[in-house]
Amino acid sequence: MDETLRIFSTEIKENHVSAIYSKNYHSLHTEYLEMQREWLFRAYSQFKDLDKYFILISLIKKTMAAYNDYLLKYSWDDFFSAKEVELQKFSIVDISKELCMSKETARRKILELEKEGVLAKDKKSVRIKRDGYEFQKPINTVKTMGKLLSQFSKKLYENKIINQHITSNEFSDLIKKNYTQCWTYFLDFQIEFMTEFKRYFFTDYETFSIWTVIVYNQNLHFNNKIKGDKNYIKFLDSMSDESQRFSKELLGLTGSFGLNAMTISDLTGIPRPTVIRKLRSLVKDKFITKNESNLYSIMVNTKTTVDVEKLRIKNMYRISSMLCKLLNTVRLNLKKN
Repeated sequence: MDETLRIFSTEIKENHVSAIYSKNYHSLHTEYLEMQREWLFRAYSQFKDLDKYFILISLIKKTMAAYNDYLLKYSWDDFFSAKEVELQKFSIVDISKELCMSKETARRKILELEKEGVLAKDKKSVRIKRDGYEFQKPINTVKTMGKLLSQFSKKLYENKIINQHITSNEFSDLIKKNYTQCWTYFLDFQIEFMTEFKRYFFTDYETFSIWTVIVYNQNLHFNNKIKGDKNYIKFLDSMSDESQRFSKELLGLTGSFGLNAMTISDLTGIPRPTVIRKLRSLVKDKFITKNESNLYSIMVNTKTTVDVEKLRIKNMYRISSMLCKLLNTVRLNLKKN
C-alpha cells in the first residue's frame, strides 16, 4: 500500500466534542433532549413497562458487544431480517446489578417476556424472537441521532477540527450500515445514564421519564426567551462556558410555562393516573413544583437541584464520549466508501 493508512492523526478527540458541547450547549442540548424524549416515548410504548424494555436492550447490547469482540458487524437490514437472534448467556444477578433492580423483579420480568413470546430459552441457547426484537427497531431514534450528530459535525467543521461537514441523512445511513457496532455505543450510554439517575434519585424509570419531559419543556421555553441574535449574544456575554450559564438561566425562568398532567401523559405515553401519582412523588421529593394552574416545572434552589446539577455535568461528558465514538465510527466509514 503506497498511501499512509491515516486514522489516529485525523481522529476526533473526546475533549474536542465536550468543548464544542459546552460552548454551544443551548442549541446542541436541545437536539439531545429531543432525541432522549422521543426514545423514552417509544421505549414505554412497547411494553408499557420500562423495566422490561431495559432488560431487553441490556441483552441486545451485550450481544452486539460480543459481535464487536469477534469482529462481526451487521447492518440494519441484516439484523432485522433474521427470524431470531441468539443472545449471549446471561445471569439474573448480572441483570439485577446493571439495571439497579432486585433479583426478584428481574426474574419476574424475564419470565413475563418469555410468556409474551419475546424471549425463548432451551438448554442450549436464549433467543429473542422476531416479534420481540422488532420492538427494538429504532427508526425515529436513528433519524434524531443523525440530526444530533450532524449538528456536532457542523460545529466541529466550523472550528476546523474536521474538514468535512456530514449531513443528517449521511449519519443515519452510515449508522444503519454499521448498525450493531454503532448501536452498542448508544445502548451502553442509555443504560449507564438512566440507571445512575434511577439509583440516586428515582425509584423507577417511568418517574425519570416524566421528570425528563418537564426538563425538556423548560428547555424549550428558555430557547424562546433567548430567541434572536441580540438576546443570544447578551446571554453569552457573561460566561464563556455556555453549559454553566444555560443551567442557571434555565432554572431561573419565571412565568406559567409548566406542563399539566395530561400533556405529560401524551408526551411520555404513560397513563394519566400513573403520571399523577408519580408527579406527587416528584413534588414531595422537591424535584418539581406545581403552580396554581396545576402546571409542573423544575424546582429551584434545593439540595435536590444541586445534586441533580452535579449529575447533569457528569452526563454531559458521558454524552460527549458516546457521540465521539459515533462521530469517529461514522466519519471513518464514510472515508472508506
